Formats: sequence, structure tokens, C-alpha cells
Amino acid sequence: MWICSRCQTANKDGHTQCVECSAPRNARRFGAGTPVSAPMVQAAAPERRMQPQTPGDAPPPLRRQPQPPVDQGIRAGRVPGGFVRLAGLLLSLLLPLTVLLLAVIRFEAVQPVITSIFFKPDAAVPPFFSYLAYGVSTLAAFLLSLAPGLSLWALGRLTGGLRKR
Repeated sequence: MWICSRCQTANKDGHTQCVECSAPRNARRFGAGTPVSAPMVQAAAPERRMQPQTPGDAPPPLRRQPQPPVDQGIRAGRVPGGFVRLAGLLLSLLLPLTVLLLAVIRFEAVQPVITSIFFKPDAAVPPFFSYLAYGVSTLAAFLLSLAPGLSLWALGRLTGGLRKR
């Protein structure tokens, strides 16, 4: 005779799992390895017998069934966060290219404004410093335009990582 550590039911020695709760005989999941004192057994309890399984019946499902290994060559479903990652990559390419294109095309219109930000309006500024100020401003705009696309790409990666758990 053995006592189930989960439901305290008395079972015969030949049973490998509890007839009441189907817990395995030596499973110490619920007691964390501590021995359980034997409960008081009722004298008039009817004896329970396990029903023999027919070949068509499936065994009762376990609480956590192991997942079958996924073949690396076959992808099951679509990649989580794939659309967000694609949108992030497109934004991180298109926005900086647009900034560079506007910086080149609208040089004559934007360059005096940038120069007036860095230098006094009436000051005589050598052309080298004027171009340097415009280049630094264009570089700053280029790097700032990368932020939305890279943020979306990172959000897609985070979503994919969270769904795999």
C-alpha cells in the first residue's frame, strides 16, 4: 500500500499512479521532497479499481505536455513581429535618404538659416565654417531620422522574442 502525496488516497503497490488524481507514484512535486505523514484511513471506504483502457481510448492528458521539436527547415506559421520589423527597416532607410535628398536639393534655401543659428547675422563667416555648420546640422538630422525606424524594428524584435516564450 502507498499513499498519494497529492490527495492522500491509499493505493495498491501494483499501481504506478494514483487511482483518484492520476499523480505518479514517486512524484514529489507537491511536497517538495518532504515526507508526508500517513493520513487516517477510513475503515469503511470502498475499494476503487482502475478501469482497463480500451485501445481506442487515449490516456488522460498531462498538465504540461512536451512540445514536439520543430524542424528547422519548416516554419510553422508566420514570424511574430515580422510586419513591424519590415516597417521599421523601411523607415530607417527611407527617412534618412529623404533627409539627405532635401539637404542636397534645398541647400540654397536652408544654408542661410543654419548659418544664422550658429553665427551672428552680421558677422563675416568664412565659407568653410558655414559649410561645416550645415554639414553638422545635416548629420544631426540624419541621425534623428533613424530613430523612428530603428524603434519600430526593435519593437518587432521584442514582440518576436516575447511570443517565443
